[in-house]
Parts: sequence; C-alpha cells; structure tokens
Amino acid sequence: MTRAGAPRFWMLLPLGAILAFAVLLAFSLSRMVQVETDIRVDAEQNMLWVMHQSESAARRLVETTLRAELGEAGAGEVALRLDLLRSRFALLQDGPQARFLREVGLQAEVADLGARLEALAPLPEGVTPAEARDLRLALAPFAGFFARAANVTMIREWDDLGGRLETSRDQLRQIIASLIGITVTGAILTVTLVLALRTSRRRNAMLRRERDFSALLISSSGEGILAVDAAATCTIWNPAMTVLTGRAAEQAVGRKLSDIAGFFDIAPVRQAVAAALAGRATRLARHPYFRDAHAPPLHVDLRVSPMRNQGRVIGAIVFMHDASDRHAARQKEAETRARLEHLVRERTRALDDALQRERSAADLYRNFAGMISHQFRTPLAVADSALQRLIRRGARADAAEIAERATGARQAIAGLTRLVESTLDAARLQAGEIGARRTPCDLAQVLEMVVARQRAAAPGTPIALQAPAGGAAMALCDPAHAEQVLENLLSNAVKYATPGSTVCARLHGDDTAVHCDIRNAGAPIDAADRARLFEANFRGANSTGTRGTGVGLFIARSLARMQGGEVSLHPDAARVTFRLTLPRPGGAPE
Repeated sequence: MTRAGAPRFWMLLPLGAILAFAVLLAFSLSRMVQVETDIRVDAEQNMLWVMHQSESAARRLVETTLRAELGEAGAGEVALRLDLLRSRFALLQDGPQARFLREVGLQAEVADLGARLEALAPLPEGVTPAEARDLRLALAPFAGFFARAANVTMIREWDDLGGRLETSRDQLRQIIASLIGITVTGAILTVTLVLALRTSRRRNAMLRRERDFSALLISSSGEGILAVDAAATCTIWNPAMTVLTGRAAEQAVGRKLSDIAGFFDIAPVRQAVAAALAGRATRLARHPYFRDAHAPPLHVDLRVSPMRNQGRVIGAIVFMHDASDRHAARQKEAETRARLEHLVRERTRALDDALQRERSAADLYRNFAGMISHQFRTPLAVADSALQRLIRRGARADAAEIAERATGARQAIAGLTRLVESTLDAARLQAGEIGARRTPCDLAQVLEMVVARQRAAAPGTPIALQAPAGGAAMALCDPAHAEQVLENLLSNAVKYATPGSTVCARLHGDDTAVHCDIRNAGAPIDAADRARLFEANFRGANSTGTRGTGVGLFIARSLARMQGGEVSLHPDAARVTFRLTLPRPGGAPE
C-alpha cells in the first residue's frame, strides 16, 4: 500500500502548486488591470482642465469686450471669443462632462448660463463702447462661475484621486503577495521539475538497460520469439525465429502474421493470438510447420502470452520451440508400444491356444479309458466285420474278395494304430515331452476316407458328401486327430439319425478357417442338454435306448481344441448339426 500510494501523494504537491500558480497569476493580472484603469486619466475626463479652459475663455471674452469699449478690438474678435466660450459650454453639456456636473450639482447653473449665452445677440460691425460695456456686464457672472466650478472640480478630483491611490496601494500589496506566492509555487514547481527530471533520467537509463538486456535475451535465445501489437502486426522477430521459419526479420517486422506464413493463419494459432490479445495465455503442442513443400515438416510448440503495460494489453508475444525430436520420440514410442501390444496379443493368443490344447490333452489323458472304449470300437468293428465275412465265405471266397476283405481289415487296423499313436502323442503333449504337430492337410481327403468307413460299417444309412475339389479345403491340423474327430461326429450322426434318413457331411470355409458340418435328421436335442452336451460321460435325453459311453463329443472337442480348432453345435430346428472348425495354414507347420 505504501509503494502504491506514495506516487499519488507526491503528485498532489506539484498539481496543487500548478493550481495555486495559475490562481495567483490570474489574480495578479486582474489587480494590475484594475490599478492601470484607476490611475489612467483620460483627457475628456479631466474636468479641472476643462473648467480652467472654460474660465480662461470667459475671462478673455470679458477682456476682449473691455478692449472693445476702449476701441482697441473689433466686433469680429469679440464674436470669435464668444464662439469659443459657447463651444466650451457645449462641451460641458455632453458626455462625461455632463455626468460629472450632475454628480457635483452644477448642471442646472451650466444650463442656465448656457441659455443666457445663446441668447446674446452678436455685435454689429461698428460696435460702440456702450454695446461693448453691456456685453461685458452680461458676461461678468461666467468667469466667477467657472472659478468656483474649478475649485469644486479640483476638490472632487483630489478626493477621487486619494481614494484611487488608497485602493491602488491595497491592490499593489495584494499583487506583491500574489507575486510572492507565484515565486514560492514557481520554486516548488522548479524543485519538482528537477526531481522529476532526475527520476525520469534514472528511469530512462533503467529502461534502456532493460531494453538492451531484453534485446540481448531475445536475440540470443534458442527459442523463436516474435511479438505483435494490438493490430496483430509483427514488431519483434529474433534470429532463432529466422532459423525456424526460414524468413528474415526484414520479411516479417511490420507485416501481419497471416502475411508472413500460412502457419500463422491456421485456426489454432490465429485463435491463440486472439486470446492473448484478449488477456489469456495459450499453449499449443507439436503443430507441424512446413518450411518447404518437399521437406518433412517441423513440429513446434507454441506459447502465446499477452504483453501488458500498466494492466492494459498492448500486444502478444509468441515463443516457438522446435519439438521435432520429441515428436519423433513420441512417434517411436507409440510405434514401439503398438508393436509390443501386438506381440503381447500374439503371444497371449498363442499361450491361450497352447493352454487350450494342453487342457484338451489333459482332459483326453484323464479320459483315456473312455476314449479307448469309444474310439477303438469303430475300427475294431470294421476289422471284425471284414474277417467274419471272410470266414463265412471260406472256400467260396475268391482271391479278389479275400484281398478286398483283408484290405478293409488292414485299413481299420491301420486307423486303430494311428489312433493309438495320436493318443500316446496327446499324453506326451500333456506331459510336455513333445510339442503340437500340426501340418497342412487336405481335409476333403480325410473326410472321404472317414465317410467310406462309415458307409462300410453302416450300409443302411445313406451318407451324402459335399466337398470342394482342388485342395480348397486345406487346414492346419494333426491329420490323425482330425480323422478321429470326423469319425466321432459322423458315427454319432449315423447312430442317432432317423432310420432311412440321409446323413450329410459338407465341407466349406473362408479365408481364415475350414468348416465341416455333419448333419442328420435325428431327434432334437433339448435346450437343457445343449449346455452340457460336451461334458465327459454326459448323455442327453435323446440318447435313451442307444448304446454309448457319453465321451464321444467330449473327445471330439478336446482333439479339435488341441489343434487350435473347435467343435460346436449349431441351432437348427429341423436337424441336428455339429461343426468342426480348423484354421487355415498361415505359416510353417508347428
């Protein structure tokens, strides 16, 4: 409060001195004018002189008439003196003289004497002494009146003069006092002016030092610095700004920002400058600045702040910093983060697949006995059927039939051997002794082989096969496990199909997976059984009266998941459809 109030207090002293100086000077001038008016004596207002001249004219006229009595003066000279006296009376009866006579009470006598003077007849050319004597006697009162009027006038003027002199002395004393006051106030103003000049000189020196220091800072700053006035015209452009923008100070100072470079006319920069001129600071991060159409842009940070003078915004200052390295680092960081996230996702997916395969292998291993009883039944039944027919035929069987029956039995035994090897591999996989062995495989060939065996095992159930040709059904899988899954699904479809209905096996796919749909027209599966259908040892309500162990679908899903695939039940009101899904080959075999 002291520092803020002190300048205001010290400003009151010179302002009061200036006001007192002006008042005293005006008062002194008015008093001087009044004194000059009081001491000035106008010729027409000097009544003593007028009365004296009038008395002198009256006495000369009397003297002239006396000489006319003696014959020494003629009528013409008497007439001349008479005219002079009349002119004096005319002067007394007009203007300031008439006002003075009214004030002293002589106006009535002057008027009476003037009338008597006008009534006097002019003397003839041959004036006689008697006529001259009569005229002299008629003029005798005039000289006495003017002598008395001169005395009255002198007394009056002396009184007026004494009053004016006394008034003038008072006014002169006031003028002297005013001049003393003017001198004092002038001294105060002089001292104040000297102090103000010293303060101003000191502040100007400080301002010059600060300006030089600011100019040094601006010119040596590594940041680009520019300043604009309230009209957004550039006033400062340092060398660092020249390096950043490629434009010299001569091309920028005195021009609008929008005319210097298109960068300063984009909406964010334009709004930031407008906000600074309104008193608000703004930051902009990593905005691209194109110095050359064929070169990559710089990425710059901007800080835009208002410039103030005594609380009033007079412009804006812009700090521009090259943030290209930070932008490149952030881009690199973002790319690295994206690559790591991709690797993590890929690794997580691979771990999930491995975990699912491991769980499927573990489940398969735990249900090994059930799988043996379920999976080995079909190839053994096929081999047994072929051998029984061969035995029944006995000697009637020819070489071709023997070869056909033996080949069927041998293929069933070979399938059983592959199943044993795959099951052992599943156990080793669960124990961590070997890895998953998936290779590109034509699923159409596997499905044809499985359909052929099922047709031989159940000749009374028609099986329709729809498969694309030319290797369009290539999948990444373990062929033995894929064969067992298809064998399982197809044997279930035949087992639970309505007698006389056709079982359909259809291969199709997309860019990422191959699908095999096994469909029959059997009894529908209850909604309550669908959620537990793939559990081990579970049999649905529609399996009543049909032999089975309840592990077929469990084994099929476990084997499919071990290969990165899936077995699922598709909703179908009229039929029951199971789908095996296996991935397409996407790289080297695992």
